Amino acid sequence: MSSYRPSLLLLSLLLLLPGVSGCWNYAEVDDMSIVAGVAIDKDKKAGKLLITTELFDTKGELQQNQASFKIVTLSGDTMFDIVRNMISMTGKKLFWSHSKAIIISEEIAREGVIRVIDWYSRDTETRSDVYIYVSGEPTARALLNMNGTSEMIMSFELAQMMRNETHVSTAPVVEIWDFIDKLESEGKSAMAPIVSIYANNKQKNERVYGTAIFSNDKMVGIVSGEESKYLLFAKDDVKGGVLVVGNESGVPTYSLEILKSATKLKPRWVNGRLQMHVQVLVETGLDEVMTAEGFNNFSDVQSIEQRGEEEVRQRIAAIIQKLQQEYHADVLGYGEIVHQEMPKLWKKISKNWPQEFAEMDIEVEAKVVIRSSAKTSRSIKMGD
Repeated sequence: MSSYRPSLLLLSLLLLLPGVSGCWNYAEVDDMSIVAGVAIDKDKKAGKLLITTELFDTKGELQQNQASFKIVTLSGDTMFDIVRNMISMTGKKLFWSHSKAIIISEEIAREGVIRVIDWYSRDTETRSDVYIYVSGEPTARALLNMNGTSEMIMSFELAQMMRNETHVSTAPVVEIWDFIDKLESEGKSAMAPIVSIYANNKQKNERVYGTAIFSNDKMVGIVSGEESKYLLFAKDDVKGGVLVVGNESGVPTYSLEILKSATKLKPRWVNGRLQMHVQVLVETGLDEVMTAEGFNNFSDVQSIEQRGEEEVRQRIAAIIQKLQQEYHADVLGYGEIVHQEMPKLWKKISKNWPQEFAEMDIEVEAKVVIRSSAKTSRSIKMGD
């Protein structure tokens, strides 16, 4: 896990900017607790909301780079009520303009998220580009409570992971403005990444892996990180990652780095039924061969490409079917595409879109191209 110092330096520079412009001075900064992130749970005993904030407090002059971190938890009836009452615990007003993460518990997500994000969308001090997550742990605060020392700002760590998620494509990158837009738009459903605690050899780290699926404002299911990759393929949102392709026996053998991906989506009306044609092109580089045989000619490359194409096609079809049959949730935005390209039809079916989406025929085509084989076409061979 990276040190908190780069985040601290960046934050210090950001805090200095308003001072230069004269908006507020060091004394005003000293009177604020800077919110790095917030976790939202349910207080089961009281039946209220339970809010946990990760706070960054400056001490003295900013140029000394002295800071402390603390976790503050308080329950209440509404978000604004809790946020305002936290002043009685911190002695300072909370400053939200540098917040990076909103983590919502699965329990809250399944009950409905509008009541906990409405304040965030209205308040003038909050940011619209903060990342939103659903906790894969029993509580959302468990993630922030990993910050047991001042060695890291957990919310900043999560934000950095989101910025690098495009290299992995095992979870969607979702800012709160986009999440709210999906909730408010006809023909769309929202989704959010899952963040969990990953334990290995007694060390614990946060991990973003998987997707929470929403219908209206309620979470209705989860898809795994591997399924999320093909979900992102299905909505033309893959920027990078790795495709693992098996050999002729199906044993995982080849690692293809995704260099470029493009998905074309075309709605059709075929034999009285709505159909979505999904055409995926994936350009890759062959980065790993887990066999001593390697590959020696063009036909070997073609064989790997063909198996990769079948893998991509089947996995995309499977995740779309899961969204249709299990969740009735169009997180892919296919309704919006139908609206744009077939407006007359959309006018007839829009009111019943969840059911129309569930019954829509899907046709998937996939093309995988290996553009390079890195530095060599040989595999490592043992000497005699």
